[in-house]
Amino acid sequence: MHFALITYDMTIAKAVAQRLVKRASDWLMLCVVLPLIILIARLWLAGLSDAHRDLLSCGISTLVATIAAKAVFERVSFHRTDGSIAHYAQRPRAWIFYSTPMLLAAVFLGFLVLAAIGIFDFQNAVFGALVGIPTGLAIPYLGGRVRRWWRVILPAKGLGLLHNFSMPMTGAFVSGAVGIICAALPEQNYVDAIAVGVYGLFVTLLAGRVDAATVRYLTLVGHSSAALIRLSLPNQFALLLPLAAVLLVTQSWGALGVSALFALGLPILTALRIFAYRVFARRIADWVVAGIVWALGYAALTFAPLGLGVIAGAFAWLIWRGSQRRWLIL
Repeated sequence: MHFALITYDMTIAKAVAQRLVKRASDWLMLCVVLPLIILIARLWLAGLSDAHRDLLSCGISTLVATIAAKAVFERVSFHRTDGSIAHYAQRPRAWIFYSTPMLLAAVFLGFLVLAAIGIFDFQNAVFGALVGIPTGLAIPYLGGRVRRWWRVILPAKGLGLLHNFSMPMTGAFVSGAVGIICAALPEQNYVDAIAVGVYGLFVTLLAGRVDAATVRYLTLVGHSSAALIRLSLPNQFALLLPLAAVLLVTQSWGALGVSALFALGLPILTALRIFAYRVFARRIADWVVAGIVWALGYAALTFAPLGLGVIAGAFAWLIWRGSQRRWLIL
């Protein structure tokens, strides 16, 4: 009975997995494309220096642990409020027996990924996991606290004005301040680049979420792709572009490269997901976006200008597919 929540979620995961591998094309994806991606990653990472490999090992383990901890926290919150066995999930022992094995399993899978691509280092991976788990647990907790404080401090009208007008300005101010701090950090051992990466990770987790149901609904009632993008991208640009500008002025080249990766990659990924959710169901859209990202990465590593053609072709294809559907209720 202690592991009832895990049994419940494993049953759901098993049903989803069975639906995903019904067709031969799904097995082809798992048996051919996935090993090919791992092989390409191993060949690319083999040419890196030991310092870069250690940095990647620590960074990937931190990212995996942060995402896993955040997902487990939100899943526990769901079970305790809206789940089918919420009466059981209310017991502290129940969610402790649920969250601990799930976190350990997620971290172990992250370690397997690092070992598969050939950059697993035990000390760096464990350090990244120890940093990522409390970070992931703190993100939804602090986000809820901040929203609650704003509701207490500002009236409803003030909150609306803050949301509509001040958020990009506030984000730009925060981004510029972070850029000044990162520029002042030493470049030895990539301290400035790590700080920028941590900030970019927070921006991705807080401002990079795209809800498929919301996109489908807004599309259904007549909102265009451009309107959906205007709702999502301004805050991302405000939180990332001033940081890159400050690092460019201060000539912090290592940190600038990391910031440019987030400033370009996150808006592109968000736009791809919006266009894909307008055309496909959520799971299919996620696979489509993953395939486009893989093709983009491979093209960029093979011949950089080819990546521009891949991303342009992907956007053109998704826009064309979206234009063939009539969502507006007449």
